[in-house]
Amino acid sequence: MKTRERILLCTLELFNEHGEPNVTTLDIANELDISPGNLYYHFRGKEALLEALLEHFREHTRDLLVVDGEIGELNPDDYWLFLHLLFEAILAYRFLFQDLSNLIGRYDFISRDMRAWLRALRTSLGRLLQALRDEEHMQIDDAGLERLLDSLCQTFLFWLDYQRIVKGNDEDPALGVQQVLGLILPYMDEEGSAWMSSLIERYG
Repeated sequence: MKTRERILLCTLELFNEHGEPNVTTLDIANELDISPGNLYYHFRGKEALLEALLEHFREHTRDLLVVDGEIGELNPDDYWLFLHLLFEAILAYRFLFQDLSNLIGRYDFISRDMRAWLRALRTSLGRLLQALRDEEHMQIDDAGLERLLDSLCQTFLFWLDYQRIVKGNDEDPALGVQQVLGLILPYMDEEGSAWMSSLIERYG
C-alpha cells in the first residue's frame, strides 16, 4: 500500500475512534511511524486530510445517490440493500456524523459538500418514495411526503449519535435500516405493509 493511502486509512481510523478535533497530524505520523515531514509531503495539514476523506466518502456513496432514468417496480430487498449500504458508508466515515455540526462550523468545504450530499440523499429517497406512491403501495399526500423525507434525512444524519447516547457502541447498520423502514411503514398499503414488516423482522 502506498504511503498516501496508508496515511488516509490511518487518519480515518483515528478520526473515527477519537474524533477529528482530538487527533493531530503528529498523532497520525506517530501512529504510522513516519516523520511529520513525510506526512506533510503528502498532505499539507489536517484540512487537506479532511478534504481527501470527505471526497472518498462522497465517491463511496455517489452511485447510491444517483438514480438514472425510471425507477420502475423494485423488489423489497432492493430497498433494504440501498438503505443498508448507505448506513454502512456512514459507519465507515462516522467521524463526519458524530461531530457534523462542529465540523460544518469550522470548515467551509465540509459545510458545502455535506449540504450537497444531503440534497442528493433527499432526492434519492424522494424518488424511491414517489415510486412506492406511483405503484399505489404508499398512501401519503405531498405535504406528508415532505415531512417524511425530513424525518428520514434526520435519521441518516443523527442515527449514530442516538445509538452512541442510548445504546453505547451498538452500531449495526441493520438497526438504522429498521428505523427508516419503521418510519415509512404507517403509510404503506396492506401488501406493502406486509413485505416491509417482513423485512424488518427478517433482518432484526
